[in-house]
Amino acid sequence: MQEKRFYKGLYGTNTIEFARGLIHVHPFGEIGKQHQGQVKLHAHHNFLQIFLVQEGCTEFYHGTEKTTIQAPAFLVIPKNIEHGFLHLTDVSGWIINLADTVLEHMLQREADVIFGMEEVHMVSVTEEEPATTELFETMQKCVDEYNGQIPGRLLMLQYLVGQMLVQLYRISLGGKKAFFSSSNISKVYFRRFQQLIRAENSYKKMVEEYARDLFISTGHLSRICRSIANQSPKDILIDYFITKAQLALSDVDSNIADISYTLGFDDPAYFTRLFKKKTGQTPLEFRKKIGVKKR
Repeated sequence: MQEKRFYKGLYGTNTIEFARGLIHVHPFGEIGKQHQGQVKLHAHHNFLQIFLVQEGCTEFYHGTEKTTIQAPAFLVIPKNIEHGFLHLTDVSGWIINLADTVLEHMLQREADVIFGMEEVHMVSVTEEEPATTELFETMQKCVDEYNGQIPGRLLMLQYLVGQMLVQLYRISLGGKKAFFSSSNISKVYFRRFQQLIRAENSYKKMVEEYARDLFISTGHLSRICRSIANQSPKDILIDYFITKAQLALSDVDSNIADISYTLGFDDPAYFTRLFKKKTGQTPLEFRKKIGVKKR
């Protein structure tokens, strides 16, 4: 399970169509059958996945970790998280794919629920814990509604997806099936901050705007960054875009001023000063050092 791949669609594809831009459902186990029971490590850039394992046994790979999962169970895998499977028996169930942008829109007033979806969750479904069986039933209702053609289907799907996410989050608060502890919440916010920086891909966006997107105060974001990275949010932003600039400057055909504009710097002179402050060299000096002499 060494090879790592990234797909914009399901394993082996780069397209996916969401009903109402929200949800897509696919049989679990079908993809494995097409690849001798093995789904190699891969990740998806634009959606979260929930796996309903209704029958069978599979090995779940998450980075370098391996866990055996016996049905009935479910997995929650956020976007950009590498994962894979090696099916030990015939398995069946469903993969519920949820568009991340729609998730955030649906739950913009329930930020904690969204942050609860930033971790990999593995939950066994047992009668001893009724919340897990109730959630499993809600997930199956989502599948049934998706596969049916009943009037009001899209509206019902939106309702069921919201219910499912809230149930997931509430289970996380129960203790026994905690998805993340309070000590990890800052890491969740910090990782989300980094994801937002990559998604924005422009230096123009202010720290205050990122804090609003995270539904926390600027001071709270600053404390999180200091506690985890020993840096201010602004320094994290600068480091990210200076690194991007260094990569861009290695391209002999790129103009320094154009690079600064592309990265969101309105003033190439300011970009040059900031670059020198962080690296000890001007962009031109950096280019000469790495052997790029044009422009």
